Amino acid sequence: MNNKVLKVLAVADPAVMVYTDKMLDVLKSFKYKVQFDAVPWEKYYPAMMNVFDGKEYYDVIMVAGHLWKRDFVEKNYIVPIEFEEEDILPDIVSEMKYNGKTYLSPSFCDGHMIVYRKSMINKSLDSVITPKEYAEIAESCTIAMKAHQSEIFTDALPFLRMNGQDVYDENHKAVCNCDGVIKGLETYCGMKKHAVHDTDTFGNGEIAETLRNKKVAAAVTWSGQLGTVVNDSCIEPQDLGFATFSTAWNVTWSFAVPASCKNQTEANELLRYLRSPEMDALAGALSGAPVRRQSYINGKEKYPWYECQLKMIENAKPLPDMKSAGDKNGIFYEEIALAFSGKKTPAQAMADAQERINVI
Repeated sequence: MNNKVLKVLAVADPAVMVYTDKMLDVLKSFKYKVQFDAVPWEKYYPAMMNVFDGKEYYDVIMVAGHLWKRDFVEKNYIVPIEFEEEDILPDIVSEMKYNGKTYLSPSFCDGHMIVYRKSMINKSLDSVITPKEYAEIAESCTIAMKAHQSEIFTDALPFLRMNGQDVYDENHKAVCNCDGVIKGLETYCGMKKHAVHDTDTFGNGEIAETLRNKKVAAAVTWSGQLGTVVNDSCIEPQDLGFATFSTAWNVTWSFAVPASCKNQTEANELLRYLRSPEMDALAGALSGAPVRRQSYINGKEKYPWYECQLKMIENAKPLPDMKSAGDKNGIFYEEIALAFSGKKTPAQAMADAQERINVI
């Protein structure tokens, strides 16, 4: 093996564990040594900005797909990569590109998936349901909500969209101060009374634990968490059902090469290795969210959510590629958390969010 070491900054997620698991040792056949540094989601963005600011060095970083892509390309933070589309899902291929060039290499797809206990809601759901239908289910059972401030905007997003309006318009202006979005936020906040205690502290780990151990009847989580939910310790996995929202959103966590990378040829070799069919099948099994069509075909009998998840990927509506996306969306996280805690009404939170975002 070559003595060169490639450094990767990654978000701490079940999908990333496949690359770092010493028992699996999936990188043993790669020609260079690879150092993966996995950082928790709530600390990841500042860590990544340190790379762009020259305070830290990495050859490869993880990027939250279209959420950050435009900003990072236009600020020259990341560079184009070598890319072969092969059987990567077309919607994911599209997300990897900007202005005709490819900047991202897909790792796993995170989108809204509903996991429920059939025995606790006493029925099987259609594979696609509306947020209104989910809220009605919540009225008669106990749910969990991923309502930590670092998660709450995207957790609430299907409900903000449930009345036919969205939070941004085609010009990337916030338009959330409207009846449809406000009523959607009221519905989301109203589900708190049916949720487990401390649901406002819940992130991915807490949601997975409550579902695995049959503590709640239903919860919304990311597709990239399903492999962790349905693992060997899951109680009665056959009792689990899967659905998605008619207003779902998704994002493809991807690898990118920062402009400061001194090993761009080797970094591209690594990205090609990480998105190979063999690695996609392994990562998909652990996270539950592969990016290649063949992985879904081969795994559909073993992973019962794959069929529903494909519908989610094909039908989900992304947030717009826009400048200052991180700053703008960060305001939604803050204001929705204030509404969920009762410190503001949903109407006041959305009015304040629109005013704050549109001066950026």
